Order: sequence, then structure tokens, then C-alpha cells
Amino acid sequence: MITTIALDLDNTLLTSDKTIAPRTEHILKKLHADGKRIVLCTGRPIKAIQPFLKQLGLTQPDDYAITFNGGLVQQTTTGKILARTSVTKADLQPLFENAQKNGFHLDVIDLQQVYSIMDLGKSPYEDFINGLMPFQNVNFADLPADTQFGKVVSAGKDAKAIQASLPTSITNFFHVVPSRRTLLEFLPPHTDKSSGLKSLLGHFDEGFDQLMAFGDEENDLGMLTAAKVGVAMANAIPAVKAATTHATLSNDEDGVAVFLEKYFKL
Repeated sequence: MITTIALDLDNTLLTSDKTIAPRTEHILKKLHADGKRIVLCTGRPIKAIQPFLKQLGLTQPDDYAITFNGGLVQQTTTGKILARTSVTKADLQPLFENAQKNGFHLDVIDLQQVYSIMDLGKSPYEDFINGLMPFQNVNFADLPADTQFGKVVSAGKDAKAIQASLPTSITNFFHVVPSRRTLLEFLPPHTDKSSGLKSLLGHFDEGFDQLMAFGDEENDLGMLTAAKVGVAMANAIPAVKAATTHATLSNDEDGVAVFLEKYFKL
């Protein structure tokens, strides 16, 4: 039996104007009221998704969110951490040196703020976040050495091109994944949305056979292929469509709601 419904945000749960459509909001609230666990899974920090959590009423003690693309599993109202993976400044040194050599931006993110690495130039990531987290402009030398960082992003340039040029010394350590065409994410080792969901499901003595997941991008592949029911949006990239056995309409056509209504016979 499906107990947990995991939802990517951008271009999956959210429409193109970054909102949750009324039909989708209604069906998710109904399923939540009926006892289903609704879990938002995103690369964003939990501060940045609070409006969506409140809109859907995901504010009960057993409500959790997967943030940092799987690096953090947090209770939605208290922010209490159930599971976490992280990297240190020392881990980031080879990545910084490669970014210097190849000319791409880096922004380093911890639980409270984003550090824009100014040695590499200011990226457009602060504009993308749009005020949802505070930013601090620092040189890499001034990045705190005793802080645990959730992830690093490179924004503003072709993500696939940067990924293709990375040496194995970086790709063998970080889980590197594009989350959109101009946003490349460097996650702690063995971290993706499926790893976060595994920790959450284990907390409730459950497994992937009780999980349904929706997504559209490469960073959703882990949870989509692990879930008993992995659903590709009509607007998903070809790799997602090829890896899943279920599909629905696009994010602008109430795709999540349409599939849930049919599956749960609502």
C-alpha cells in the first residue's frame, strides 16, 4: 500500500508561474487528511518552501520535507533534523580549484545562508533564490572552516558542459547532478532524493514499496526509480520518461492531481 507521496517542486508540483494549482492543492490536502504522508522533495532549503508547506497544511508532527536534494530530512515546522549529509571546506578545495581553472561560479550553502564565492565572480544564484535565503559574498579563503555545508551549486552556465569537464577526483567524491539547464549541484557523497526518502521511510519502519514519487529532472531519477510507483511528468526530460513506467500530464495541466485522482479512485 502506498503510504508516502514524494513530490519534486519546480516543473512538477509547481506550475510554470511557481504556484500550486487549486486542483492539485485540493487533492493533496484530501490525501493528507486521509493519512497519506505528503513529502516535498527539493534542492531548496526548508526556509524557501515554507509557503508551500503551509499552503498544503503539512504542519503536523509527522510531516517532514526532503531538502538539499536529499541531504537533509527535516520536520516541517520545527526544522528538527532527522537525517543529514554534509561536506566541509576541505572537501571543497579541489572543486574550488577546478572552478578557478575552468571559469565557473560556485555558491556554497549551509543551513542558514548562502556563501557566494567571489574569487569566481558573482553568479545569478541570488537572483534565482529571490530573497528566500540570506547571501554573504566571501572569498574562498574566508569560507568558515568549521561549518558543515549541505551542497554547492554552480549557476549561470551550461550545467551539462561543466559536468562533462569535471575530473574523476571530483565526480568520484561528489554526487554531481543538473537540476536545470543552467544549475549544476554538487551534493555530499551518496546523496540524492532517494537517500533522504530512505531515511524518512525507515523512520516510520517503511520502505520504497510504499512510496509514490513524481518528478521531471535528472535529480529526481533516484527517487523515481526506487519508488514502487514512479511518475514522470509530460514535461519531463527524456531520461526521466525512459526510466519510469508511469506518466501523467504536465505541471501546467494538473498532472499530479490527475494521476492521484485516478490511482486512488478519488
